[in-house]
Amino acid sequence: MDLTDEVSIQEAVKSTEDFCQGSLQLLVHNAGLMHPSGRGENSVTRLDMESFSKVLATNVIGPALLTKALYPRLRAAAQEEPSKVVAVGAGVASISTNQAGGWYSYRASKTALNAFMKNLSIEGGRHKVSAFTLYPQMVETALSKPYVKGNPYPELRSPEETADQMLELITSFGISDTGRFVNIWSREDIPW
Repeated sequence: MDLTDEVSIQEAVKSTEDFCQGSLQLLVHNAGLMHPSGRGENSVTRLDMESFSKVLATNVIGPALLTKALYPRLRAAAQEEPSKVVAVGAGVASISTNQAGGWYSYRASKTALNAFMKNLSIEGGRHKVSAFTLYPQMVETALSKPYVKGNPYPELRSPEETADQMLELITSFGISDTGRFVNIWSREDIPW
């Protein structure tokens, strides 16, 4: 599916009707785009409408519209046990810990995704649909490759190791964890 195209999202959701049988227990938002050029903006003077819009469409608008399309299924699944919506977040989305600046469109989009997830956690709490954001730190992927040199963490984690850690948290988190923004390794909440 093209997460930046609402028709594509609707078609993808429709194509899963038989598989989901009307309910969905878990939705994970893992799409991420730093910048169409592959490098984030290090100055406000480098912002442009087209690139900024693509980053927002991929990182927050698409996930929001996919959640909207699947929300009836998430609610239906919650009749048995709470369902979950999980976003893969970014440390740069924390407004209060931003000391470096830069990465304008990526940072703004991931901060907006956090706001969406927090809002969803409030509405979802009324329907036994939990929503939380998990931050995996820097993972050894194509997205992080240009930034490995500046990795502030003690080690670069593999996608497999990261997925295992995230699945452990997703499985253990319940409705009381809704609305959290969590570092998956320390299990500590990240300040908004």
